[in-house]
Amino acid sequence: MTTPPGWYPDPGQTPPLPPQQRWWDGSAWTQHTRPAAGAAGPGVRKAGRGPLVAGIAGAVVLVAALAVGGVLLAGGSDDEEPKAASSSSPSPEATGPDGKDDPHGDHGGQDSPAPESSPGDVVPEPGLGVGLTVPEGWERPDPDSGFVAHRTAYRCPGQETNCVRGGAKLLPVSSGWEGEKALKEAAELQVAKNAKQSYSKKAYGGITEHKVVESGAVTVAGRPGYRVRWRVENKLEPDAYVEAVVFRSPHLKNEILALWSSVDIAPGAPPASDLDELRKGVVRTGLGEGADDGNREAV
Repeated sequence: MTTPPGWYPDPGQTPPLPPQQRWWDGSAWTQHTRPAAGAAGPGVRKAGRGPLVAGIAGAVVLVAALAVGGVLLAGGSDDEEPKAASSSSPSPEATGPDGKDDPHGDHGGQDSPAPESSPGDVVPEPGLGVGLTVPEGWERPDPDSGFVAHRTAYRCPGQETNCVRGGAKLLPVSSGWEGEKALKEAAELQVAKNAKQSYSKKAYGGITEHKVVESGAVTVAGRPGYRVRWRVENKLEPDAYVEAVVFRSPHLKNEILALWSSVDIAPGAPPASDLDELRKGVVRTGLGEGADDGNREAV
């Protein structure tokens, strides 16, 4: 996946200002900022240390070709994409999280922190009030990111950078969607966005065909939702399963959230059933920086 929407270190931040993060919407930097995790800010508690796709590698190290990961940013303009640490030093002109133009970041690197998660750990997204449970064989590549990636990395077929076999990310969706029909429509829009970002033309040559293989109402973190799963065929192998699950916020009545996830169809890739496990592993947490109310309800 490409770099998913999320919170990343602000590329325009300079000392001695306190560290902050800026929201990346998947294609450009927005005006929304917040104190960086672990930095003391007015009225903001330090974030709790949480246990977390080639699509979708928000805060994101996109190790991957997944539209969803946490990134280590260097200074740059507001037009630059988040950069992730890579196994080799990125060139100064690099704009992607992997030091390339595309947001599929390399996994690891000399300066990359060791993954701080184990299977079963919950990776919280405090700003959303939900968390994502790490499946077996998956990890949280960066402690400041809510992105969860499969541990198997490989060279992207269309770029000299690494992709991962699977990835997942929680993110907000614009409000105003009412009723189950609206959730279905929102999920259909989100799965298309996920596919486009997770299996980009630069990394996979472009999606040549897709078909819906799963679709229907679900319950996520105790709240009504809708999921749509595509099987996509890429010009450059591998093909993949891409899913979007849209569900109502467990905290805010008029807000909906989304889970983007995807897995390759290839030897060494996680099974498609991991997408179900990721969805069932979405849990309600406390709303706010580092908060966790202990609720682990998910269906």
